[in-house]
Amino acid sequence: MNTKRCGVKVMISYPPLKGPGCPLLSQNRQFQWFHNPTYIYPVVPAWAATMLKNAGYEVIWNDCIAENWDYKKFLDFVQKEKPDLIAFETKTPVIKQHWQIINDLKRPITNHRSPITVLFGDHVTALPEESFHNSQVDYVLTGGDYDFLLLNLCNFLATDNPITRSPDHLITRLEPGIWYRESGEIKNSGLFRLNHDLDSLPFIDRDLTKWKLYAYENGNYKLTPGTYIMAGRDCWWRKDGGCTFCSWTALYPTWRVRSVENVLDEMGELIERYKIREIMDDTGTFPAGEWLREFCQGMIKRGYNERINFDCNLRFGALTSKDYKLMAKAGFRFLLYGLESASQETINRLNKEIKIAAIEEELREVKRANREIKGHLEPHVTCMVGYPWETKEEAEKTIQMTKDLFSKGLIDTLQATIMIPYPGTALFKECRKNGWLKNEDWDGFDMSQPVMKTPLKDEEVMRLTQGIYKSFITPRFLFRKIISIRNIDGLKFFWRAGKAVLGHLRDFMKKQSKFLT
Repeated sequence: MNTKRCGVKVMISYPPLKGPGCPLLSQNRQFQWFHNPTYIYPVVPAWAATMLKNAGYEVIWNDCIAENWDYKKFLDFVQKEKPDLIAFETKTPVIKQHWQIINDLKRPITNHRSPITVLFGDHVTALPEESFHNSQVDYVLTGGDYDFLLLNLCNFLATDNPITRSPDHLITRLEPGIWYRESGEIKNSGLFRLNHDLDSLPFIDRDLTKWKLYAYENGNYKLTPGTYIMAGRDCWWRKDGGCTFCSWTALYPTWRVRSVENVLDEMGELIERYKIREIMDDTGTFPAGEWLREFCQGMIKRGYNERINFDCNLRFGALTSKDYKLMAKAGFRFLLYGLESASQETINRLNKEIKIAAIEEELREVKRANREIKGHLEPHVTCMVGYPWETKEEAEKTIQMTKDLFSKGLIDTLQATIMIPYPGTALFKECRKNGWLKNEDWDGFDMSQPVMKTPLKDEEVMRLTQGIYKSFITPRFLFRKIISIRNIDGLKFFWRAGKAVLGHLRDFMKKQSKFLT
């Protein structure tokens, strides 16, 4: 342990936020206010906390959202703990609230200087200078390796006083990707690089990062307690920059993956030490090909397939029937696919390069694998409405498609959202070029209403989003689900899933928030 760093206190925090529900902020590509509380374990910030602790820093993990703290309790906590540095993950819809919180924190605390403040996330990666113009933030970390960058920044600040250093020395000591103020000017240490070795990361200290806060209130888990990992950063679909709407495109313009052995070893610790029963890998798209096959064989060889459910994000058209059979044998369960729309034109414009006509047959392959291997693969699809080019009739085709897939027993769950063009994405640039944005008031980019001009009225977009959730509430589907319940875990999951669906229906009510007009 570096004795110079002992006593330096670093706080990674999710402060309280004002809004019409629970803010789905941590480890999330699409921000939304949820009426039914949902907490996603923030993997990269948790890595940052672990790395800092291992380097000798005193680390405080503070998630006011998951612990349901109010703002006064948060400020009182900061005043009591007096951290030297506070770092926030931020996103477009809450960036203005984070600016205000930073300004509040910059008011001197009794007998203690105000903390150094740091922002990281996709919004500030896309627009790093904006936060300096609108708040008293000290540093902005850009790119997706902000765990490595935060450690680098703290190491720099923990050495000799940087105020006495020359600007050139400051630039050479900080890793590329860090923005800061100097003599009233906004500067940076260069363009961020995604060149860090992911296998060098320590296994996350789940106790330090209060993993139990995120282990139960999450509709993805059929078995609890559950937790998240990331085998890669972030999505291997990179043709022409990947999907045009993805909010993490700015964070991870390149693809990297950990070794199979490294990921399996981490899972072993989760199973043995923390007694985890379900693991969700939140890599944008789970590795395919030989990596996937080696991973599945490792799951089987180590016996993990008998002890946990494994969940991941997938891409249509990437896997074979043999892959699905191997995954069913290896203990995979929740398979999340980005369907987005039933319109091939929309899929093409989003640069997804999947074939709508082939989706049903692929889902049949998934279900065949279940029957042949006696597996438990449960496909989940995500859909979006509110595209500037889609008519009401085209949007209704998406509802009909999801309804048909449910009726045929080919998908088990779904997620419906309004299309939001986040800064840093190709879609956002397209919106600016074509004049599709209604405004750039970031508060409204929270799915409470459409922010792009479309052929539909706002009320119609909200109603269509509700329609996607309602598409599966058919007697046949509900009967199939009820008779599939085999034990208390199945009954609890059915209850949690029901509450989540009712919450989502409320999420897209016509007047769900003050931002609706």
